[in-house]
Amino acid sequence: MSVHETDRLNLPKKRCRRETATLFFAFILYCLQIALSLPTKQNEMVMKKVNLWLWVLAALMLFSCEEKKKAAKSPEMEVVPVHEMPSINEAHGIIGDGSSMNVIEFVRDDGDTLYISKNGQTVMGGLVVGDELEVIYNVTEEDVFASVAVNLTTLQHLWSQRGTDGREQSLELDAGGRASTYNMSVDYDSWEVKNGLLLLHSPKKVGDEGPAIVDTFEIMQLTTDSLVLMNGDFVSAFERYN
Repeated sequence: MSVHETDRLNLPKKRCRRETATLFFAFILYCLQIALSLPTKQNEMVMKKVNLWLWVLAALMLFSCEEKKKAAKSPEMEVVPVHEMPSINEAHGIIGDGSSMNVIEFVRDDGDTLYISKNGQTVMGGLVVGDELEVIYNVTEEDVFASVAVNLTTLQHLWSQRGTDGREQSLELDAGGRASTYNMSVDYDSWEVKNGLLLLHSPKKVGDEGPAIVDTFEIMQLTTDSLVLMNGDFVSAFERYN
């Protein structure tokens, strides 16, 4: 436990002591003021009563401090064992023929087969047996469930849109991660899906020693005939060309 934590735990005790001392001396001063204003005989009687009340007051203050110390104790934090915490994984593989409406049979590249609960998540691009899939899934003691799933086979097409100048612009995503652009203001030569996002890589220019430019897009929509990407506030809506 650090010094700061120790000081914080001792604050209620210190505050209680200060409050007790302040009330105690205030009561004494008040009683002395009354006693000094009375005749001698009455003064003696008052002082006897004051002594009695001082003992009563001291006992009450000590009891109050004990109650405050009990109330000031910090509640115990619930600690979750490491083995009970979900692990997050990302993998590439194929959609198996054992898939259903609620479960994905996922055959990873290493040959292992997982049965992943969709957990209400929609597979971007559709759930088609034999298609390539990039999936982020969580593993708990009770279940394996998907958080993001993207059908890569559905992405592997030529996508077109109309530019601001009215010309047709196209983005082609091929199998194996090769990308091409047509009539676009930026060139891309490769692509990948990572963390559920589409990453488009620009080719490095000759003599350029800096890192290659990578544009990151959130996949807002992916169907067999439409692709909507978002980069910051910029949204691009494509239609499938082939």
